[in-house]
Amino acid sequence: MYNIDQSFSLSTKLIGLDKYFDDMVNLYKKKKFPKILLLNGKKGIGKFTLIFHFLNYVYSQKEKTSYNSGDKTINLNSNFYNSILNHTCLDVIFFHAEDGKNIKIEDVRNLKSFLSRSSLSTNPRFVIIDEVEYLNANSANGLLKTLEEPASNNHFILINNQQAGLIETISSRCLKNNIFLNFAQRSKIIDYLIENRNIKLFIDDFKNLTPGLLIKYNELFNKYKLINSENILSKLNKLLHAYKKDKNKALIGLSFFFVDQFFYHLIEENVNKIDFLINLKKKIIYKINDFFIYNLNINSVLNSIEFKLKNVE
Repeated sequence: MYNIDQSFSLSTKLIGLDKYFDDMVNLYKKKKFPKILLLNGKKGIGKFTLIFHFLNYVYSQKEKTSYNSGDKTINLNSNFYNSILNHTCLDVIFFHAEDGKNIKIEDVRNLKSFLSRSSLSTNPRFVIIDEVEYLNANSANGLLKTLEEPASNNHFILINNQQAGLIETISSRCLKNNIFLNFAQRSKIIDYLIENRNIKLFIDDFKNLTPGLLIKYNELFNKYKLINSENILSKLNKLLHAYKKDKNKALIGLSFFFVDQFFYHLIEENVNKIDFLINLKKKIIYKINDFFIYNLNINSVLNSIEFKLKNVE
């Protein structure tokens, strides 16, 4: 399990996801909010931020410092908001996978213990499971009974970042909602984050990134001294060595991003070779993935990629 401040790059103003927020609020007002809601969408698109705003709406309604529904803004003086930051909230529990590993069965057992405790509060209780795709078979089986027999005031919101296959027994028990941002919405969110956090952008080509991934990858780009003009092999060389040292799983995604970026421009320039280039990109992605899974030798991986890229010339 984890505390909200570990993910606190969250914005206190909700942008681009207004419709999804309004739909959730309307269901809640009508007392029709699902017992198990599954939010599907790319990582970094704002699903967790959307949920956090919804929770602030739900729990701050009776406060003088309630959530601003018109402006979609969290009041920083809200008791609920501060109870989350101070880890004193007893009505909401968050947990997720750590470092790309499966959600632990111990977390599921702790969750069941938490939910079994009686509460003096009449408030609803929400369980937020991020990266639910990382539930393995044992954890999923442990969670199923809790999902099938939720208490009247318990709600589950599951976040599927589509990084791995979601176990069907979990998926089949959820009301699903697919979260999507178009290019204009993504741009609006990115512009807001850059302006309000005084972010200096180091990545110069990010049109295909979600806002959350842009912020994360931009930090890594700066930390590991990457240069836009570097060729793909030089960038991968730095990232693979960094991963060997730091074991930061975000470096995996950044490696794939650079490969996608490289082939995106190649395909633009060689539209008559689309099938060949897509197939070549897949082979390179598989090779990099094998490096992360099997701890392959960096030089052998880079030599293999360099050999494959010679076919582009």
